Amino acid sequence: MTLLVRGIEWSDPAAPRIRLVDDTTGDTTFFTHTSVFRFSVDERRGRRCLGWRDMTADGPGYLPCDRGAKVTSGRQCDRCRNREGFTSVHQAHVNGAHIHPNVRTYLTQPQWLYIDIFAGGRMKVGTASQFRKYPRVAEQGAAAALYVAGSTDGYNIRTLEADVSTQFHLSQAIRTSRKLEALTNRIDTAALRNELQQFIVSNREELSYIGSGIEGIEIFEQPEVWTPPACSQIVFDATPALMYPHSFESGEHSLYLEGLTGPVALFRTDTDPESPHFVADISALVGRTVTVGNFDSPGVAIQESLF
Repeated sequence: MTLLVRGIEWSDPAAPRIRLVDDTTGDTTFFTHTSVFRFSVDERRGRRCLGWRDMTADGPGYLPCDRGAKVTSGRQCDRCRNREGFTSVHQAHVNGAHIHPNVRTYLTQPQWLYIDIFAGGRMKVGTASQFRKYPRVAEQGAAAALYVAGSTDGYNIRTLEADVSTQFHLSQAIRTSRKLEALTNRIDTAALRNELQQFIVSNREELSYIGSGIEGIEIFEQPEVWTPPACSQIVFDATPALMYPHSFESGEHSLYLEGLTGPVALFRTDTDPESPHFVADISALVGRTVTVGNFDSPGVAIQESLF
């Protein structure tokens, strides 16, 4: 069975699924966080553009890339990225910025500002629309998060995001490589959750002051707590894990999945319950063509000192 990998679907944060589509029939196949996912990557097909989303009120939704373009990174070719126009959302708070017509409906939705913390202790600030309030945080693989503010639309919330990022020196993105590296160490999610809460308490007055100067912003007296779903907590509890040493650009792989957090999967490479846990970035498979079947990962040399 030859399929195109579209990525991890987090629409239900409690039950994420790796989604693959049959190019010929359009049929969809899913692998859950407890599935056995064994496959071979078609290196010759490379990585393909996944198309773009029409987010206008009466738009058709997902549209495939009409050129079948190849990409070297990410999910889209330049043409589809420009058609979608979502990158302009990040400049919505800048006076005079051009907002792509495709995303104007999205920006009229109520929006949320959250601060989250990741394995390893890095914090960042981000925004989520009403429709994707919880999936947005889950798909990033946070260890804990607090929704600290809300807005009537996506314009004002991004002004707040930019100001909070500057004032508190918070990033607006964490690289997946850093998330993976952190999972090779023991993770204490309770300690991370407490660290995040203390950060918010210590900076509540400053946060309220920043929000008071922006129209349509409500800073919550009691931030809403977000905790990772069980499928993600499994990953944190299994740490320290080993970094999967093989590239998803080619070759055969056997993933006996046990958990998912953001783009990262936790798995063993065989059925032995005593074999080591690995973590890998599943987003590296996005846009690639795989054949699902009885394939096995290459052997891995394990240092005894790690156990």
